[in-house]
Amino acid sequence: MKYTILGSTGFIGSHVATLARQLDHVVDCPARNECLKGRDLGHVVYAIGITADFRKRPHDTITAHVTRLQEILTGSTFDSLVYLSSTRVYARCGAGPVDETTPISVLPTDFSDLYNLSKLMGESIALTHGARVKVARLSNVVGPDFDSDNFLMSVLRDCVTRGSVELGLALDSAKDYISVEDVASILLRLGPEGRYPVYNIASGRQTTNQQIVNVLEQTTGARATVRAGAPNITFPPIRIERVAEEFGFQPQAVEAMLPSLVKEYQRVRSSRGAA
Repeated sequence: MKYTILGSTGFIGSHVATLARQLDHVVDCPARNECLKGRDLGHVVYAIGITADFRKRPHDTITAHVTRLQEILTGSTFDSLVYLSSTRVYARCGAGPVDETTPISVLPTDFSDLYNLSKLMGESIALTHGARVKVARLSNVVGPDFDSDNFLMSVLRDCVTRGSVELGLALDSAKDYISVEDVASILLRLGPEGRYPVYNIASGRQTTNQQIVNVLEQTTGARATVRAGAPNITFPPIRIERVAEEFGFQPQAVEAMLPSLVKEYQRVRSSRGAA
């Protein structure tokens, strides 16, 4: 099959492109802003997105999540398209658990909701194109993205490089984490095979900061402390029965990933000449 990976230089997109090539698919990775008007893109994975810095780049966020998508939907032909959204859209859905049919709330006057609003607009415009389009709501994707400022990578780096880490969130804080390998494998199947319009792509389990710290302390010998007054932040549990039942999806737990990620980061530091 032919796949077009949009956003192939990003963390998730690059892993999807690599796996697609390993599976002997024809893979096209267009450059950023390359004109695709009139082209047949085959099966598209739309991995263009802005995450951590969306507050500093609000207009770029809308362009990435909505405007560029609309150009592809109206100007190109494709067999299927998978739009990468986020389980962050469930942030205002209470204690949960949540599934793909859960009504979603947003607050436009809260600037933090700009990301969710842009993703939901992308979902909505994409799904007007019928069964060829699928939405994948991804939870917190974990992998060797060692320069990332996300919570997990920041904690891992401090444990390895400093031998200690101070957490800005309480130990009871929890998120759903999923490996980038599990994500890549299912994204290649959703477009050609998926029967539903929207899928939660998550582990289906909440992992606390305490569980993460336990593994990292044991693996690295580091010591973790918690900043005084650190808030306890949790997200609603995410149900994944839809993707599990249809595809036999069995994602690995983040605790099982951490030791190999520590070793890989140590190797990367050594290759960079770090002390």
